[in-house]
Amino acid sequence: MHKNLLVLLIFPIWLSHGYGQGSNVPDSVRAMIERSQAGDRFEQTARMQVSVQFGEFLANLSGDEQRTAQIEAAFIEVLSERAQFSSEVTTGQSSPADLQTVSSYDYLRARLAPLLSTAELAVLDSQRNGPSDAQLKNDYAAELSRTSPGLSETNRELVLDTLIKRLRPVGAAASAAGQLSVDELVAQQIRSLIQVSEELQAQLTGEQLQQAINFLNQLQSNLYMNRSMSDPAQ
Repeated sequence: MHKNLLVLLIFPIWLSHGYGQGSNVPDSVRAMIERSQAGDRFEQTARMQVSVQFGEFLANLSGDEQRTAQIEAAFIEVLSERAQFSSEVTTGQSSPADLQTVSSYDYLRARLAPLLSTAELAVLDSQRNGPSDAQLKNDYAAELSRTSPGLSETNRELVLDTLIKRLRPVGAAASAAGQLSVDELVAQQIRSLIQVSEELQAQLTGEQLQQAINFLNQLQSNLYMNRSMSDPAQ
């Protein structure tokens, strides 16, 4: 999945390890390897999410590179926990309540607060609902340019504005989104993409509409692909 889609939906990567039941690898060794590989995948997922959601925040921190690296590591640790618990909930190893706890902003804030100044913590608080619309548009713009280079500048803005409006949950919906399963989140975003398509069909025609549909189809393809990668049964 392109990093811009990760802003809205982060899936834990849970791939087959290739250790069949008939393998000669002892169960204890297999379990150790799988834990290590799972940890690596969760960390990779977290690093991408930190880069997208908190990259600008980290870039504006005061102090030297060592301090920035320490704060970045704290972000990665918390988001790795989120990815791990999300995966474990789907396999029954952890409860939804555990996932809710580690996924809350208060949990993240408590872990970062000792490392940040009062001013920096205030900035983090201002971003608790995720990246701004401007940041999201900037992230999606790269994918739009790649898949739909023939869109006019005016229609590029229309597509991006419509997408952000439909994909970003607000109010109670935003709070509820944190409690949804992976399948429910995927279904929710597919519905949103359909709404974007319907709205654009009422405003665009011909090649300009087709360019916009190409972009939405790519986002949907990315979403399904990442969903299949996160399936623990694979």
